Amino acid sequence: MSQLPLIVGYGGISAAGRSIFDLSHQRILFDSINAVNQNEVLQSLGNLMGTRDRETILNKTLIRTIDDDFFNDHNYRSPALPTLAGGQLPSGFNPAKTYNSRQHPRGLAMTVFGLSDAVISLGVDWDEILTKVPRQKISCISGCAVAQADKYGMGGMFQSSMAGSRVTSKHMAMSLGEGSADFAHAYVLGSMGSTGSYTGACATFQYNLKLGISMIQSGESLISIVGAAESGIVPEIYEAFSATKGLAEDENLIKLQEKLGEDFDQPNHRKICRPFGDNIGMSLGESAQFVVLMADELAVELGLNIHGAALSSHIHADGYKKSISGPGAGNYLTVGKVFNEIHEHFGKEAMNKIFFHAHGTSTPQNRESESHIISSMAKAFGIQSLPVTAIKSYLGHSLAAAGGDQMISSLGSWKNNLIPGIHSTPKLADNVFTENVNFLLENLEFEENKFDFAVLNAKGFGGNNGTALIASPTKTMELLQTKYSAKKLTKYNELKQNIDEQLLENKQKILQGEVISRYIFGENVIDGMNDFEVESHQITNKLNNEKFNLKSTLPYKDFLKG
Repeated sequence: MSQLPLIVGYGGISAAGRSIFDLSHQRILFDSINAVNQNEVLQSLGNLMGTRDRETILNKTLIRTIDDDFFNDHNYRSPALPTLAGGQLPSGFNPAKTYNSRQHPRGLAMTVFGLSDAVISLGVDWDEILTKVPRQKISCISGCAVAQADKYGMGGMFQSSMAGSRVTSKHMAMSLGEGSADFAHAYVLGSMGSTGSYTGACATFQYNLKLGISMIQSGESLISIVGAAESGIVPEIYEAFSATKGLAEDENLIKLQEKLGEDFDQPNHRKICRPFGDNIGMSLGESAQFVVLMADELAVELGLNIHGAALSSHIHADGYKKSISGPGAGNYLTVGKVFNEIHEHFGKEAMNKIFFHAHGTSTPQNRESESHIISSMAKAFGIQSLPVTAIKSYLGHSLAAAGGDQMISSLGSWKNNLIPGIHSTPKLADNVFTENVNFLLENLEFEENKFDFAVLNAKGFGGNNGTALIASPTKTMELLQTKYSAKKLTKYNELKQNIDEQLLENKQKILQGEVISRYIFGENVIDGMNDFEVESHQITNKLNNEKFNLKSTLPYKDFLKG
């Protein structure tokens, strides 16, 4: 029987804070959550930011005006830009200071921090996992869309001579797009399975998710950690998006504020990103997000929390295009395939148990093209009123990690029974298609088990479209009941109690101020030349008797004799 890719852990960092224990999701919903949860959010963020002042914490998180010293700290230049709006990580927090980093690009430091939280979220010590799962069966697929673009990565490699500096031995290696996965394997996980990144512009997370799902389904991996990490808050990236006319700029924001009857004395960067409303362009952000996918049999055996299941992720290009940055046709196919899967395999009634995370970049082109896709597909599949939100209105566009932001928000919604509304958009634009769609301009509170599925949509530059389908925790458990006996699931729930106790302890450590990344440097290094015993069917590490099976399946049996 095939393996279901279960989501058993997640972690990351964005402008809303830490993703673990839904802390970032609750920051986004801060005004709609209870006082206890609010206090946890403030504690967590205060530990990152080095402050206990409530107003500072709230004002210096989410999309906002970038800190004055940000470009000077992370780049070789701090030019005058058309806007200083962005989804910067919480002010005062530098992920590179949570471990013994040495001139690591920001995206890679975010990887180490975010992935460390994903490991903590399992509720089982990672070294114990390594005793139960062959390291070659643990994969990590993660990367960036543009580059490690600050002064410690590609930006520094290209600009060092102009800045009166020099290219270092680290610049090239730390510029690589798949560097996030490389750091994960080498310094956090110690894993030896598949690695790399399936880059697809703004749909990169959905692309990587497709690979992770496939590896769990095929049996190539028992655990596949899927993610993306990127900071787009780099002067050259701002200038490049401005050149494409895609960036929301202060001059146009002030005009929009005046047009809408808002205060227009100065640009309101908090509301610069307005998906599906009258808008002026996208805003950049930074984020690193990771989900731990695990084969269902292993997850049940270990008693891990099941936060949902990653059912599918579909990718289609646009075909011939007039503009490489313009919207195209492929997204109709990706959304249509996901809706068709739900309709065919879960029934007509399931179509009204979906909520939808739109790409929602806040560009005039996107609001029209994506709303038409959503509306026409909802109508075709008989969805009465599809709830649609757009998380970039809180976090900005984190490029490769944007789908990860959607994923973390979806998992949080099933925990809190709240879907964030698009608060920055006061009303929908006249050219937005609304038939059979409920664009959520306010938070949506829903009853338990109201939604079985979340759809995560991405429309990327170059014709890179990705749409993923996620099942809720409740729906996932229903699926598992078809495979496992009541006795087996009872045992699973007994094991899960121990996991839950450990997770409570882990959460308290975070709330009490633990801000440390897991970073294993120079320890337990395997020396293949001296430590390996090589045989035709396996390789054995003589130091600890760890065995690596060399058997694989060549998928061409119809062409082979015998």
